[in-house]
Amino acid sequence: MSPLVIELDPLRAAGPVLLGASFEEAGRMLAAWGTPRPYAPYPGAEPLDWRLMGSGVDVHVFCGSAGVVQTIVIYRDFDVEPRARVFLLGMDVFSTPAEQVITELRARYEVEVEQGDCDLVVPGLSVGMSRSTVPCPDDDQETIDRYTCFESVLIAGPGYYDPPPPLRRNGAS
Repeated sequence: MSPLVIELDPLRAAGPVLLGASFEEAGRMLAAWGTPRPYAPYPGAEPLDWRLMGSGVDVHVFCGSAGVVQTIVIYRDFDVEPRARVFLLGMDVFSTPAEQVITELRARYEVEVEQGDCDLVVPGLSVGMSRSTVPCPDDDQETIDRYTCFESVLIAGPGYYDPPPPLRRNGAS
């Protein structure tokens, strides 16, 4: 079986799942990858989001109380052989070494990197990526390889990573 290919279109979509789509539309779009389940933030709450799990690449589509897709987060499940490849600007984000992804993105965009290269944000694209803390050099090669690539990628609409506006004080102009 050939792997599912998911193309990330920053500021717009992850594959067929469009930012800004309604909760219902998002569920139908996500069904192209498997059987999504409505997700509630706590027991007894109304489902506001969608989750797709168990395919080697897990997806959480956040709609929240707005009722429209605000962010799409895709996670690599390292415990199973992935049946999907996720591409951002031609790079497979879950198999390209993180250092290479950072270098290629920095050549084209402003990039913010934190946590010792474990968290990356590209504000202009409203894209974020993360991976677990890099293991000790003394760890075995299999453990080191596991942490070489990013484990999750988030896409959102324009301005998602913009700082909040400054608070205005009473009487301030």
